[in-house]
Amino acid sequence: MHMKSIIFTLLFSAISISFTAQIGLDITAKGQFNSTWLFNQNISDDGAEQDYAPGWGSHYGLGLGMRLGFFGIGMETNFGKHNAEYSGVIANQDYASTVALSTFQLPLFLRFQNKGGVYFEMGAQYNRIRKALYTRENLLPVSSDVSGDYAKSYSTALIGFGINRKILKSVPLGFVFGVRLQYGIKDARGVDAYGLPLDNSLIYPNYAKTRAASAGINIGLMYTIDTKEKESGY
Repeated sequence: MHMKSIIFTLLFSAISISFTAQIGLDITAKGQFNSTWLFNQNISDDGAEQDYAPGWGSHYGLGLGMRLGFFGIGMETNFGKHNAEYSGVIANQDYASTVALSTFQLPLFLRFQNKGGVYFEMGAQYNRIRKALYTRENLLPVSSDVSGDYAKSYSTALIGFGINRKILKSVPLGFVFGVRLQYGIKDARGVDAYGLPLDNSLIYPNYAKTRAASAGINIGLMYTIDTKEKESGY
């Protein structure tokens, strides 16, 4: 499904909720620590010369959600890092390289939450690449700005689950703990483990798309404004 179709579906759901009855408004401050990757088939096919290594990233931001009983819709604005790590061996020389993407993230999602606070979410995320920095160690060390080799933006599909529990029954403030998984819908383009453009047809005659992927734990605080708390029970 295209990003525009997903956004239209989520916005239509939000309008439907507001016309029916706005039960709750959730305001969230959160952060997330992620295992982050940039997958490309041409890198995968290169064997020991280009190999993936665990990458780590994080983001932080604010979220806003509307809720009607167990069903809700939400969006967030986040700033963060999506890092891809590589390692390999060339002529018996080990090397390690990193691509660090500075991003602005706009997730839009549907959330289903029961009375106990357990939730499941699914949606899509718009990611704007603010800067891309490539660094390599051991083999001809280098650090360079490769922003021009990456797409200005890309989108990912997301699913997640977790729990939102009130800290005190008398205070509408909850502690949120969850897991969110993402995988690329659109091509992020970019560079390989050597820092060379992946769209260079002399190096890679068969072009392959770059898919951003991440899995992370998010922690935050959620303030809830219930307009019909007694009726909903949520």
